[in-house]
Amino acid sequence: MDTISNISSLFQSGSNWNIILIIIAACSVLSITVFFERFFHLRNAEIDTNTFIIALRKAIQEGNIVEATQICEQTGGTIANIVKAGIARHNRGKEQIEGAMETAGLIEIAQLEKNAKILSVIAYIAPLIGLLGTVLGFIQAFAEMRMSGLVDISATRIGEAMEYALITTAAGLVVAIPSVIAYNYIVSRVDAFILEIQTTASEIVDLLVYRDEEYTY
Repeated sequence: MDTISNISSLFQSGSNWNIILIIIAACSVLSITVFFERFFHLRNAEIDTNTFIIALRKAIQEGNIVEATQICEQTGGTIANIVKAGIARHNRGKEQIEGAMETAGLIEIAQLEKNAKILSVIAYIAPLIGLLGTVLGFIQAFAEMRMSGLVDISATRIGEAMEYALITTAAGLVVAIPSVIAYNYIVSRVDAFILEIQTTASEIVDLLVYRDEEYTY
């Protein structure tokens, strides 16, 4: 309880610790906001890939490109948007199909990765901001000792100054550690998405090319 009351008093004071803790708190709010925004975006981008591919395979093998396009539009999501771009070039050869899907993939992946770097930046700078608060705290404590002219300053006063100074470092770490975990979680989800995109795109390209060759003969 003492530590919590000390943190509360730091926010209420006009010291350097006040400014540092406000910055760290802002980083914390931003980190939480970005994580949940990315989490829900990735969840909304997911689809039942197996069901999607089965439906597409049936439509493509029957030569019903319009239906295949409609399936993509109705399904929505990252993978469906990429596949739709390839289907739109279904009669223009393998290279153009792959090129269209690759271009769409770059756009969709950029959307998946959007803002994720913010978590990485916060994880990096939050401890540094906390350390800055600690350094400023010790500077302030020693300045008070020098200005007071006291050689034998009380242990309580020194301990209080050190506690306040170290709180900023602890606060920075409290923000940084979850941010690192959140960033790596988002990155792992995006990597899994990219692998799924590559697998699905490859299968759809083969379906489209095989269909065109079949109809040529």
